Amino acid sequence: GSHGRPETSIIKAQLKCQPKFDDGSDLLDQIATHNFEENTNEFVPEEISNILCSYATAVNNSHYTLFDVMEKRIVEHLKEFNPQALTDTVWAYATAGIHRPKLFERVGNHIFTYKNLNEFTPKHLSKLVWAYATAEISHPNIFEKVANHIVRPGKLTHFTDPQDVTNIVWAYATVRHPHPKLFEKLGNQIVGLEQLSGFSPQNLKDIVWAYATAGIDHPKLSPKVVRHIIAYKHLSEFNLHALSDIVWLCAKVEAGRSEMFHKVANEIIRSDKMNRCTNLQVFSNIVWSYATAGIRHATLFENVAKHIVGLDHLRLLDPQALKDIVWAYAQVQVFHPKLFHEVAKAAIHRKEEFTLQEVVSLLWAYATMGIINEQLFSSFIPVTAKLIHSCDNEGLANIAWAYAVADIDAPTLFNHYFIDVWIEKKDEIMNESDLRKLHQWHLWQTREKSRAGLPRALQDRCYKAFISSVPSPSKLQDDVIHQLSSLGLESRKEVTLDTSGYVIDAIVKVNGRTIGVEVDGPSHFIGKSKSPLARTILKRRQVPLVDGIELVFLPYWEWKRLGNDPEMKQKYLRKMLCL
Repeated sequence: GSHGRPETSIIKAQLKCQPKFDDGSDLLDQIATHNFEENTNEFVPEEISNILCSYATAVNNSHYTLFDVMEKRIVEHLKEFNPQALTDTVWAYATAGIHRPKLFERVGNHIFTYKNLNEFTPKHLSKLVWAYATAEISHPNIFEKVANHIVRPGKLTHFTDPQDVTNIVWAYATVRHPHPKLFEKLGNQIVGLEQLSGFSPQNLKDIVWAYATAGIDHPKLSPKVVRHIIAYKHLSEFNLHALSDIVWLCAKVEAGRSEMFHKVANEIIRSDKMNRCTNLQVFSNIVWSYATAGIRHATLFENVAKHIVGLDHLRLLDPQALKDIVWAYAQVQVFHPKLFHEVAKAAIHRKEEFTLQEVVSLLWAYATMGIINEQLFSSFIPVTAKLIHSCDNEGLANIAWAYAVADIDAPTLFNHYFIDVWIEKKDEIMNESDLRKLHQWHLWQTREKSRAGLPRALQDRCYKAFISSVPSPSKLQDDVIHQLSSLGLESRKEVTLDTSGYVIDAIVKVNGRTIGVEVDGPSHFIGKSKSPLARTILKRRQVPLVDGIELVFLPYWEWKRLGNDPEMKQKYLRKMLCL
């Protein structure tokens, strides 16, 4: 140039063609170290921002000296920079990964002094907040000013570029700057579009993530995004993290939920996305979303469990993620003992970090699945005892029930203080499920452990709730009773035991012995496994101890193997009843 400075257009032309010099440096190195450092005062703001953008997008953008030199020039002449130059400057530093919080603060403070942001285009504002978020620098005043500008009447109509809209919501979510009105209006803007074809899979992923992270539920946006993604022929353009965000969104949306969940599951199973992901939080989010939506996809859960166990670094997960994993498997009834064993080890390692709700959900999951890890339950006794004072009725009932199922003695947890809590709550409204769980805990404490139980008034309420459920006999049960009659055995069916309150499918007298016959159909077991559910475990253990009645269990798969042959069925019953 006429003043011995390089033209920015020349620099841009050289970005893809950088000849090496004898000292091993490239053209950009030579320009950065010789021209700019000596002649920065010769450059106007627009040229400075263009040069920085050029270097930021270069293959090798690590010209820290140049950025340092330019920072001094920017700070000295900040008032000379127009909106585009200001935006491009912070964008360049953020893109190059050069962390300069003081510079960002000065630029932000300068922009904040503007009476309004009318000179900033939507692209400028999008790049501005994106730069701060990418640099992990929060400037609340700037984010508030930008948001308030965008939501002003008539401004949103100019935000037509999907990338700009995406960058804005992503930036606000990233810096944890909630602005509900901004998210609402941008959501309305997206919903108002006839179609979302202008949004790339990455855009959709970022939008879903942003609304999820910001904790803002837009009732019309979520279904529209879900419907759009369902229409995709395949989901190969979405990585596993994006699919995780999508199913999180779907867990809160009714329309198209089932179709989307199965589509995502098939994509994860079919592709190698799982093998390329080592972020366990992603897997925790996926299974939590499926369980929350009530979608049981056994193959996906099996594959995820196998992958998590194979990675062998569960200790890196926080308590919430650990809890979410086992809670999800318990919720959809997918049995995977090895996964639960590994989660237990990680949970014990981080037990002091668990919140009360996380403890409750964790122990509930293990009890529900009938996976009794003694070390886990024992390790959490002191942790739970410290937190239990702030527990609600449901949490107290779940903790008590979980330890009753596990049969892990915990006198320091279920002590006089625990009983006093229930004395205070004896007249409170409680749901039937909690009362039934407390009844089983009371039986465990008083009949199995010979310790103090619930106050009398609450005992009665729990007992009434426990016996209130109406049994529904199955065809399998009717068949068994018919075969008992064929053997000459008179049976009483659906008998409610006075002491425990449990209902026995059939009671027969055999050679002076009273035997309870339990016909255990598929609903007594976890998923398609042969492992009994918690309620089955408790019943099998408590009836003989509390009521003094011997129980015989007839699992459905054994009965099914006998086919339609009455003789085989009767022979089987003779064997089970020792006739």
